[in-house]
Amino acid sequence: MTLFLMVLPLFLVITALLALTQGAPIFYRGPRIGENGELFDVFKFRSLDSNKAAMITKDKVLPKGSGIETPMGLFLRETRLDEIPQLLNVIKGDMNMCGPRPVRPEIAAQYAATIPDYERRFRVKPGMIGPAQAFMSHGTSKAIRSRLNNKLCRTEVSYFGEISLVFIVGACVVARTVSRIGTTVFGRRSERIEAARARVYDMRFVSDDGQSRAVFWVDEDQLILDQGNALNVPLLGRLTMLLPDGQTRNAAVELSTVQATAPNGRVQVSYKPKSEYAEHILSRYLFQAVVVPHRSEFLSAKLRRALTRSTAA
Repeated sequence: MTLFLMVLPLFLVITALLALTQGAPIFYRGPRIGENGELFDVFKFRSLDSNKAAMITKDKVLPKGSGIETPMGLFLRETRLDEIPQLLNVIKGDMNMCGPRPVRPEIAAQYAATIPDYERRFRVKPGMIGPAQAFMSHGTSKAIRSRLNNKLCRTEVSYFGEISLVFIVGACVVARTVSRIGTTVFGRRSERIEAARARVYDMRFVSDDGQSRAVFWVDEDQLILDQGNALNVPLLGRLTMLLPDGQTRNAAVELSTVQATAPNGRVQVSYKPKSEYAEHILSRYLFQAVVVPHRSEFLSAKLRRALTRSTAA
């Protein structure tokens, strides 16, 4: 109730903007599986064209790049502000603040048939904030998400941990919202693919034969790297990245097609992740397609690094 009263002004502003830009209905209401398999209706701000969404998502989750968002829909979904009405589900007792995200019955049936122990999540109440959704992207494999959910469902609840998660997610949502509004107001649209180009963490492509090549630019399906010795594709290897806090992450990839070459010895190549885990690593650490980024990207961590550099200088 306290959280709902805190966000009530924002709730009313979004409601008014949706009424002006898309008309009724303002809210989405749909069935979800709750604790012990009981059904309840989840509330969200409507962010999709209802008729198109009904056809596209009849038996699957919304595919990436569907383009069926309402005028404010993409903004609401990217910032997660469309989830605010679920505080009413928490107040009603259908959901907890933290827990596995609620799923539709038809989607749950599909995943339960292919993912071991998927239904363990229904032994607890679903959550408005799902740890798997906070730390993993929309594109992360449901099997990988399910492993985290199952682990947490078997673990004794830490109220300090859950309160911390609520505040961390809240701060990240506010930061993302301010960033999106800023780029809109000042006319600079910040696309995920453009952010990826600027976020190269001293990246290198290390082929399975041990050759290491510097990576200068990367998006979700192509990269530019040093040609070095003759580059024969297809070529297996891994993308390595150095995080700001000194940790490294690796994603197994396959270089497939040479798109272009340049006189400076660089080459543009198509690539694809070799596993669902590699996709997760790229989306979380490189493309930052998550609600909560790695702790090395927190403002406090950036300030500490800046202070350390200034002290060293």
